[in-house]
Amino acid sequence: MVFLCLAAIVFVLDHFIKSYVDLHCPQGSRREVLDGKIVLQNYHNPHGAFGLFRGRESLGETLSAGALLSVFWDLIRLLFSKGRKLEKIGLGLALGGGANNLYDNKVKGYVSDYFSFGVKNERLRKMVFNLSDMCIFLGALFYLTGQIIFLYKKEEKS
Repeated sequence: MVFLCLAAIVFVLDHFIKSYVDLHCPQGSRREVLDGKIVLQNYHNPHGAFGLFRGRESLGETLSAGALLSVFWDLIRLLFSKGRKLEKIGLGLALGGGANNLYDNKVKGYVSDYFSFGVKNERLRKMVFNLSDMCIFLGALFYLTGQIIFLYKKEEKS
């Protein structure tokens, strides 16, 4: 239950941040914080991550919904297993972030992104993210790490 609450917290928190940014930061505005390491801005992304679904937005939504259902199913399955907390945390983070971005896309027709990194790498500097994106990334990292640990322990017992 805790891990479903984690997903709900991620969803609600990023929903409020996106609403604040949409109301108070005009499109195209940029503000550097933390000595330029983070750039705050308001960017509406209707084409999916990295613009992958430009012109095929409904395919992107379908794939996102399918991935989200898979994450939800795996989390429900793992809730009945002892331990494996790292995987459950990862799935909770990914579920909350994925659900929020999918909700944004369905309701508004775009996903609100609001920060980028002030780094030397130009490709990374041009990418704009939101909290949900970070939770999806961290969730995948936690899940994969948990899977490796689980498989290592399982092999060790054999």
